[in-house]
Amino acid sequence: MRQIESQADLLGQRYFPKADEAAPLARVVSAEFQGDDTDVPIVREALIEAIAKVADVTDVAGDVHDTRLSLAAGARIQLITSVPAQPEAHPTGTITVTAVLHDTAGLPPDQVTKLLAAARRVPFTPTEMAELRRQMPLTAELPLFLPPDCLSGVAPVLTVHHMTDFLMLVEAVRAMGVPPEAITVIDKQYCYRHTDRVDAHLTRQEIAIWPWTKTAQALDAHTRRAATLGRHGLLIDDGGYTLPVLLTHRPDLLPYFGGLVEQTISGITRLESWPELPLPIFSVAESRLKATIESYGIADAAIRNVLQLLPQEKLEGQPALVIGYGRIGEQIAAVLTSRRMRVAVYDQQIVRLIAAHERGYHTARCLSTLLRQHKPVLVVGSTGRTSLRGEHAAAISRDCYLVSTTSRDREFAIAELTDEATRVIDEGVVGTQLRLRSGANVTLVGGGLPINFHFAESLPNSYADLILASLLVGAATLATPEHGFAPGHNVAATDRALEGCGLLERYYDRFGPR
Repeated sequence: MRQIESQADLLGQRYFPKADEAAPLARVVSAEFQGDDTDVPIVREALIEAIAKVADVTDVAGDVHDTRLSLAAGARIQLITSVPAQPEAHPTGTITVTAVLHDTAGLPPDQVTKLLAAARRVPFTPTEMAELRRQMPLTAELPLFLPPDCLSGVAPVLTVHHMTDFLMLVEAVRAMGVPPEAITVIDKQYCYRHTDRVDAHLTRQEIAIWPWTKTAQALDAHTRRAATLGRHGLLIDDGGYTLPVLLTHRPDLLPYFGGLVEQTISGITRLESWPELPLPIFSVAESRLKATIESYGIADAAIRNVLQLLPQEKLEGQPALVIGYGRIGEQIAAVLTSRRMRVAVYDQQIVRLIAAHERGYHTARCLSTLLRQHKPVLVVGSTGRTSLRGEHAAAISRDCYLVSTTSRDREFAIAELTDEATRVIDEGVVGTQLRLRSGANVTLVGGGLPINFHFAESLPNSYADLILASLLVGAATLATPEHGFAPGHNVAATDRALEGCGLLERYYDRFGPR
């Protein structure tokens, strides 16, 4: 196999016409992966498969580094595999695959869009998967510490963020006795950093993927498929996407599910409307383990992503407001303080408000009062409910950024705030800017969706490792016929299971004193 050339050389040789040549504009999209020459054919084959699903490929020519695909209607795609033009600016082993679409005038615009998306669907290479296992040993090795095939009777529905750590969860589920055809994935459809690549990796395993907007249909299809396989359903959720749908729209399917493993407080909050729940809940969300380990990591990652999106803003010395002083809000306030911001805190619960006051933060019983007095340049919502509404717009008198750290777009009443605006501007990756009647420009960073996942990986995989491994412990527990979990919440039983399974000991062996 010939040596991979540089991206600059390849593009210079093939895609920039000479001065006396006329050439139509081409559409170009690039993706990066880590690997070597042995990984390139795998990526090439996957991309050809993805492209063939959205267009008729009439001919494939060239080699693994320079592949030319002929499509119907005279269109052409060239797949160029190369090293980056500046290798020193990338991780070692980075390879770039560039797809160039030529002569697309005869194709419908929506098909061109689909082709560009297909060209980004680079599955993770064996080299990258080996690195993920190194980063997440608790999750990757958990099947070795549990009874063999402990999930052999289960058909799980996985509603977890489509980030690289999710691939380790899926790999472990399969190692615990679940074939791909017994898995359903609910896609939350956030703009993660590696959305296309994670989806491509799952699709190549022939795992069923449904958008979260069609959760009811997904659960129906999953139940029928699980029945043919002789398995019962199990919900593994991050944000309350599945059980509320069953309770509201498909209660007839509840007997086919053995329980719920829930990862987030927002998911637990969404169950408050049902005082009696028919399924046992393994609540990683409310566990002592999660409270001890994860909150700081989420807060730190959220603020780092804000800084990355706003590189020209000087936040030191500026006022910030944290709405919600729970586990994550407390840590966000501490991180912002460490960034030398002047932090105020609001919480509807008086005990939390007093806790913030005792920590030295500026507080008030009224959110509008804090907005008027403190004049924050940065407002971070971490309540998991709608915390800032249209009625608060009049109290905002300066330009500021609104940042959510909780699920979906519930933290800020976007429709109400938009009604209070005289102008709405799309700011691209940064989000949406609202010009309020007061003259203040308020930017909904990431469009009001959680900043942790906005073109980001949320947490370092070494942080996520323990939490995802805890979800698997929950799944293995509820898959055991005599698990002892009653219908409804089982916080104490969850703590006993997580703290008695050896997971924390292995975590301490890895990160504790040597």
